[in-house]
Amino acid sequence: MLWWCEDLNLPVFEPKDVAGRCERFVEVKITQPADPRPAFPADIDITRGAIADELGDWELAEALVPMDEVVLLNKIPGYADQADEVIVRGRLIGHRFYDVFEGRWRFRPLYEGVATILHERRGYWAVVDMAELPQGYDIHTDKIVEGRLPEERYRHVAVSTADGKTHGVAKLFRGRRLHVVKSWRAKPPLLPGRPSTLAEAAELNREHIERRAQEAVEFIKAVAEKYKKPVVVSYSGGKDSLVALDLTARSGLKFYVYFNDTGLEPPETYENLKAVEERYGVEVIVGAAGQRFWEAMEKFGPPARDYRWCCKVIKLGPTTEALKSRFPQGYISVVGQRGAESFVRAKTPRVSPSKWVAGSVVAAPLQEWTALEVWLYIFLHKLPYNRAYERGFDRLGCVVCPANEMAELALVKEAYPEIYGKMEVALRRWHTEEEVKWGLWRWRGKIPGDVARWVKREEGAPLPVRITAKGQSLELEIDAEPNAETMRELLKMVGRPEGNLLRTKKGLVEIRGAGGRWFIRAPDGKTALDVAALVVRSAICGDCDLCVHWCPTGALRRTGPGRSFKVDEGRCIGCLLCSSACPAAQYLVYRNET
Repeated sequence: MLWWCEDLNLPVFEPKDVAGRCERFVEVKITQPADPRPAFPADIDITRGAIADELGDWELAEALVPMDEVVLLNKIPGYADQADEVIVRGRLIGHRFYDVFEGRWRFRPLYEGVATILHERRGYWAVVDMAELPQGYDIHTDKIVEGRLPEERYRHVAVSTADGKTHGVAKLFRGRRLHVVKSWRAKPPLLPGRPSTLAEAAELNREHIERRAQEAVEFIKAVAEKYKKPVVVSYSGGKDSLVALDLTARSGLKFYVYFNDTGLEPPETYENLKAVEERYGVEVIVGAAGQRFWEAMEKFGPPARDYRWCCKVIKLGPTTEALKSRFPQGYISVVGQRGAESFVRAKTPRVSPSKWVAGSVVAAPLQEWTALEVWLYIFLHKLPYNRAYERGFDRLGCVVCPANEMAELALVKEAYPEIYGKMEVALRRWHTEEEVKWGLWRWRGKIPGDVARWVKREEGAPLPVRITAKGQSLELEIDAEPNAETMRELLKMVGRPEGNLLRTKKGLVEIRGAGGRWFIRAPDGKTALDVAALVVRSAICGDCDLCVHWCPTGALRRTGPGRSFKVDEGRCIGCLLCSSACPAAQYLVYRNET
């Protein structure tokens, strides 16, 4: 739960901690998972611009979102792209949301925001001769007593009943009708607030933040004591991993820092890494992907939210290479993961075994922290945070990640035109102008409903491997020709090749084909898929070497770049863990809809 100290105009986590300094509190009501973050000046500029464009009044925008006060943003669902609740003086004044069709941020005023618009008679507003404002109701012009309406359709308008007891927000429709989107019992307008800063908020919440920090430090020490392995902080350049790093330093333990250089990081991240090295004087181990992303895209095509081959190629591959040899008995990976970031992370235990390096564990000291707690810790201890946040980003990482919303990609295009331009050129080799424009490349399978509705399309772009299942047989159409020698080597994992046949424990498998078209008939569907995965692996390889690193017996080794492997039949136990690790096998065969 979050509170707002009205005396100091600052957010408060525990009112009892600030007794004597604050007397008047209001509960900050925000949407779950309630992960508010501070708005930097760039965020405020974006929000002001959205308000001014939507409501036709720049002075109103400046009044609603002050630059010299602490303003919070809280990410919310329900919109086709990125959207945030805007919290000013502890009150929700509205939603800012990115309109993909118009390619810009917009604003929907709510509650105290609507009350302020009506009180000041600024922006677009209307008082109507009605006793209530039913949601979905169309208000015709003969019901409008007074107001100022926009000329452009679909803009938002603050609405009040004539008695002032009910407020709402409506959209202007054809015929100058006001379509009621939402209504509620009228709230008072925003009261003036004193100037406030994040540094003041951090100091006010010092006791709460330090309790959080001390618990996290003890957690890190307990994990280190239990597992007795080297401690490695996984540092991304983001705010969460920065705090995880500082907490680990406070534990007094010897530790290393690992940085995964995907080759797609913003320039500020590399600058921040230098600042972190200087502050902590700790050894930084770097796992660099180099040009692997661009090289792998030539084979896999662009990544997508449901086709994340890139994570294995430019993250897990370099990470395994850098750390497995350095810490062969495993290590403790301290990460900045927080449960509020996603449903998946919310369900992830605070301590869990590593999926990628045997004998390693992952520890998340910030699992229960909010973004605001993280930021206040940073300001309290004056940590060197990544200045890319000051551009308006709320998360950092690969700047062309398919998980990005269109709002984020628009910001990337503006902030880092060189890398965005390179991505656009690559995308156009695989996707149509429409798919690039609307960001449809971010899905390969089903396009989600909210996006599908406005693009009037349900399916994403095809994969570089198409599979047709016919009983126990599979037909493969691959955009690359398999390497015959590598295919023969890999097939040894499941049987003995005999011409077009493969003798396995489950019976004979027939494999016929040439170029990119192949036919597989097996005794059962699973065997057919396993063989198909090996055929595809001999055609498409991302050079991540996860297959080699995952082999429990050392039976698989690389003999050259790309699709060049040898299998030691004496060591191979046929477990196919290598296929489980391989992005080509996983995304193009096992997860490929047939």
